[in-house]
Amino acid sequence: MRKLLPILLILALLAGLTPVLSSCARDPGEVVTQTAESVMNALHLADKVNFHTESWYFAENRVFEQYDMAKEMGITFERVSDIEADEDAETLWQPEPVPDDVPEPNIAEPGNGGFLMRVYDSMTLYASPDDASAVKDTLSAGTIVELREQKDSPWAEVFSESGESLGYAKDGFLHAIDRDCGVYATLPIEYGQAKTNQETYVQAYSHLVDIRQYFNTVETYAEDFSDLDLSDVDFVVSMKLSTDGTSIGEPFYHRNLCLLQYDLLPMMKAAAERFKQDGYTIIIYDAYRPTSVQQRWFDVIRVHKWVADPKIGMGGVHDRGTAVDISLIDSAGHLCEMPTPMHTFTEASDRRSTLMSATARANMDYMLGVMLECGFTYIQSEWWHFQDVNTLYYLPTDHPIDDIPLAVFEN
Repeated sequence: MRKLLPILLILALLAGLTPVLSSCARDPGEVVTQTAESVMNALHLADKVNFHTESWYFAENRVFEQYDMAKEMGITFERVSDIEADEDAETLWQPEPVPDDVPEPNIAEPGNGGFLMRVYDSMTLYASPDDASAVKDTLSAGTIVELREQKDSPWAEVFSESGESLGYAKDGFLHAIDRDCGVYATLPIEYGQAKTNQETYVQAYSHLVDIRQYFNTVETYAEDFSDLDLSDVDFVVSMKLSTDGTSIGEPFYHRNLCLLQYDLLPMMKAAAERFKQDGYTIIIYDAYRPTSVQQRWFDVIRVHKWVADPKIGMGGVHDRGTAVDISLIDSAGHLCEMPTPMHTFTEASDRRSTLMSATARANMDYMLGVMLECGFTYIQSEWWHFQDVNTLYYLPTDHPIDDIPLAVFEN
């Protein structure tokens, strides 16, 4: 036991280091300081107890890996010891005694606490951890849940914030992050040639970004927002193509993810602020649309003015990340009346239609006026569609929405 204790002590020291390096967002100076302290304490103890090579082998994975990581951060170490030679290292590092009559808690039982976390992508729930085929539900990104570990099992029991058991998730902790953190999609900047309507090519590029990285957003599929405080929300994101409410009767993808060209963000910011002044919030139903999704949708609709054929001329604009399909939410949290529901591909959706009510026309014209002021242009056939005037010089891309890498940030 005396031979193993120093190893256990160093491992205990380093266990406190891991959260420092994996926190969702920390000040670099703070991370360096805590890393230096944790590694140095471990090295001091190793120096005092004079590890033999044989014993050191068992602990080297935890000490040296973190030591190398610290060195990469520019931390240097001197071989010094804060423990006097005549002191007993074991007595300095005694663990808290555990009474013999205290039973080991069952951490899977409600009431013993868990971890409040935010689902960052999606989480599949099962009725039982013993039957992985019994899918009970799927939680969407942003849902706050409490995860409770199952002892000696990769499964976690999932509870709502109010304590209601929702089901079980396999590797649940891999699908959730700290509730105070969020995620955003990351894509590289790309360069290439884009086709024009004259069947020629121009130099183009793509810098797609997730608007969550730059704006306050709410991701939801709700149709009424009266119970939400939207006062500080720039955009409500409700990507229609990730729902069953598409014209093909199933989702084209599953993530409620809004991507746009970085260059559009100043115009989007100006529009959000302008509408806020009048008590409205923009709701985004569609933005970047991968070329393969564009093609699949066109193959169903077969009308180029509603869903552009990627093979005709310059193709569409959604797969270039330069278009948004939007509507407005009023100050009471209700959707504004517009000519038709979103993505209704009939002549009633045309801006020149005589079938809309006076209220719908007034709302449509108001939205159009603000978007034009902010630098967007539009098309006649869809009241909801706005795009950048420089679409030609952006590259069409085909990034599967559900496979785009995600990065963590602190809200």
